[in-house]
Amino acid sequence: MRTGRWAFWLLLPVAAVTTGVNAVAAEHVETLATSAGAPVKLGAEPVAVTLAPPAAGKALSARVANVGQNRKVYLVARGLGTDEPPETIYQIYLGLPPDVAPSPDAIYYVGSLNFFHAVGAARSDPRFLSFDVTALLRTLQSRHSLGDNTTVTIVPAGRPRAGAKPVIAEVALVEQ
Repeated sequence: MRTGRWAFWLLLPVAAVTTGVNAVAAEHVETLATSAGAPVKLGAEPVAVTLAPPAAGKALSARVANVGQNRKVYLVARGLGTDEPPETIYQIYLGLPPDVAPSPDAIYYVGSLNFFHAVGAARSDPRFLSFDVTALLRTLQSRHSLGDNTTVTIVPAGRPRAGAKPVIAEVALVEQ
């Protein structure tokens, strides 16, 4: 049986891949603001969710100002669940002023989420959705539209099924 240097060259790519995975896992993640508390219950009307810093200290605007150039901020929705499929998607807006109508063409539009894989899902479901909102937060910061807290507005794109009770366990802004 011939081994020796061939075994070393075959294991080298595996070691490199494993090292890369561990490096990604070790990356520092910081929660800038969260909806922690009661789950967010969605329905046929828009829902406004206030995101506040997780602990006393700096306001959200100060936290965003300290985000490094090589870092990103993501809006993360965790723990999606529903009793029945709502049969519609939900549009997400960040920092939408109360007097502005929600529109996917507006700067406040982040993206959309659906509950296709969340029927009967436990609130401890490890899956999540994330949206890069770094540029939007910097725009809001430059317009002085970002204060101690911010609001995420979630709007159904259509009429959800009556028996559906979609829920999001937590909405957060995460720096990575």
